[in-house]
Amino acid sequence: MYSILEEFFYGTVSPKAQFSKRDSQYDELTGIISRTGKMLRERLNEEEKEILERYMDAHMELNSLATVQNQINSYKLGVLLTAEAFLTGGDLIARS
Repeated sequence: MYSILEEFFYGTVSPKAQFSKRDSQYDELTGIISRTGKMLRERLNEEEKEILERYMDAHMELNSLATVQNQINSYKLGVLLTAEAFLTGGDLIARS
């Protein structure tokens, strides 16, 4: 029997999986990042490259933290929506 909770526990349910279905915008942006990063590294001296790497590492860490928080907030919102649906029961009829 399929259990979403088991899949979630084992890590097979993940928002990261969405990136495996890359679209053209995702591919375009990763290409731009890769090309411009290469061009920038070719123009920088060693000290500047070090500064750039520290900047990029911090930026990636910040993005990771934001992604985790967004996932937590999304999950909480989903639970709140579900709870409200259970608590309000049959209040789906529009009132005038």
